[in-house]
Amino acid sequence: MKDKEEKNLQFVLRYYRYGKLDTTKALNKIVGNRQRNNLHRLWLYSSGIAASILICIVSYTLLNRSSNIVSVTANAEITRHFLPDSTLAILAKGSTIEYNSDNYGKKSREVNISGKVFFSVRRNEQSPFTATAMYAQVKVLGTEFEIDEHMQDSVTNVYVKSGKVMFKGKNSSKGIILAKDMSGILKHGNEMPELTSAAFPNPSAWATGKFVYKNTPIDAVMKELSLYYGTSLYASEHFKTITAEFRTDNLDEIISLIEKTLDIKITKKE
Repeated sequence: MKDKEEKNLQFVLRYYRYGKLDTTKALNKIVGNRQRNNLHRLWLYSSGIAASILICIVSYTLLNRSSNIVSVTANAEITRHFLPDSTLAILAKGSTIEYNSDNYGKKSREVNISGKVFFSVRRNEQSPFTATAMYAQVKVLGTEFEIDEHMQDSVTNVYVKSGKVMFKGKNSSKGIILAKDMSGILKHGNEMPELTSAAFPNPSAWATGKFVYKNTPIDAVMKELSLYYGTSLYASEHFKTITAEFRTDNLDEIISLIEKTLDIKITKKE
């Protein structure tokens, strides 16, 4: 140990020159570099943690948001979907509904729609039901209604099968009240809808699967059935009326029943 110390001392005496080595400066340089390196490493480490936390927060938010949104699309055929409160939504082909499964039914029941959708809404006065399309909005407590958004024609139609609804523009505070068997139309760009007459006795037959007639003129029945089935029907008499209910799954059976009930002849032309 003593020999090692003497060798170190001789080395210093041999090579030391006054003024050539500033020990304080050298020490500060070494310590400073270490501090800067440590600070740099600390900054990179902290930045990495912050970035990781931010990524986790954003990822959780997006995943949480997407996991709460329920989207239903009728791709190839009419689709039936029950909402969390047992409200039934029947979607025509190509139509879509969306809603937040976590929020639905707590203070309100809100769905977004596109296309043509029939709703049979379960009544709940503490939680109003709202269906919102791109340009229109319908608010109800409990009823059966249809909302049909025609983007090509720039109009939205609403038909009420039972109960009452408030029909208005999406961003409007005023609207019109529609009751049973009433219809309304909103031209896109307008704030207020207008009352209109339903084109046929059963606008929602596609959803309910039934034709219901009450003292309906036979010519109106023929027009509705012709449009629904894509054919042309003609009755041998034009002044009779009919009260009846038919399922929509068999046109030939409907024709046969009408002919027997009214004692008339119906001609079908493809």
